[in-house]
Amino acid sequence: MLRRDTSARFEKDGFWVFSRYRFFAGGLQSDRGWSMAAARSVLRRQQETPVPLMTDGSRRRCWWMFRDEFYWEDESLSEIEIKALLLERLAQRERRIKRAVALMEQTEALGAAPVRPPIPEDVRLFVWRRDGGRCVRCGGNQLLEFDHVIPVSQGGATTARNLQLLCQACNREKGASLA
Repeated sequence: MLRRDTSARFEKDGFWVFSRYRFFAGGLQSDRGWSMAAARSVLRRQQETPVPLMTDGSRRRCWWMFRDEFYWEDESLSEIEIKALLLERLAQRERRIKRAVALMEQTEALGAAPVRPPIPEDVRLFVWRRDGGRCVRCGGNQLLEFDHVIPVSQGGATTARNLQLLCQACNREKGASLA
């Protein structure tokens, strides 16, 4: 398992010439201290490849730094495996952001699509009791859905009079028709 650790940090420990940099994660701190030059080297290297910082033997966790973020893992992964997983994660994030931006731009271009409000709980309960917790078409009691008799796309309201219980199969068969 590879997780981002937002509590992890480097801190300067000591004074002036005797100062060292230590790594902290939660209540743990590294046994190792880095000189200013060594800390700079870690900061340079971690831009290109994950750098191991600390291991907690009791929980078998190892903390890494890659591209200014801290991560821990507990599967004894290698540097190349950590890098591959993190680059894949970054690529997925970029694709997700691009899709979200494209969807937002498309929505803005077409005008904001109306968001259908949820069916009020009292209406849902009334329809459920009225229809006996069964599909009004086939009588089934599995995978039930609330269906608008007159579809919202055709001006139907979200009222008890315009709602019915249908099983998933009957609802797909009906679709957006009035039948």
